[in-house]
Amino acid sequence: MYRQNTNLKNRRILKVAIASLFLFFTSSLMALKSDVEKPVYISADSVVFNKAKGFAIYEGHVSIVQGTLEIKASKIEINAPKNDIIKITATGSPVSFKQKMDDGKLAIGKANRVIYLIKDKRLFLDGNAVISQGNDKFSSNHIDYSIRNGELKAGNKKAPGKSRVNVIFYPSNKAK
Repeated sequence: MYRQNTNLKNRRILKVAIASLFLFFTSSLMALKSDVEKPVYISADSVVFNKAKGFAIYEGHVSIVQGTLEIKASKIEINAPKNDIIKITATGSPVSFKQKMDDGKLAIGKANRVIYLIKDKRLFLDGNAVISQGNDKFSSNHIDYSIRNGELKAGNKKAPGKSRVNVIFYPSNKAK
């Protein structure tokens, strides 16, 4: 397994960015708190890292593991001018991720492209996007999720009829 040799500060920034990328499901669902304290393992066929220009590009069977978080993609680009990560883009066929939540359930997602805007706390899943936790599932060609306020938008208003949103919810308040 390839482990990139960077200074401790860069590794901490990367850990926080990757952990933040997938702690998005809903405000009531929380990834294991211990995951952010675990080391980040990155495996890829190649990496281009340029601290001065503020970017890192991992390509070819990219795998990122931190605790229970697992991310798989063809390519992951990290845009971090002045050591301030502002955007992470993962592409693949598809990008897939999973992470165990504090409630013991597994959150699973996939899309052809995942973009996380750090400062805006917005996550975009494009192309065959699916987010599920337990039996509950959202799927659409486009999902926009605000980590800040928990709002999820799906579908494409500019192309009605071309992107359907499918949702499956199982009631948690069963009759007694």
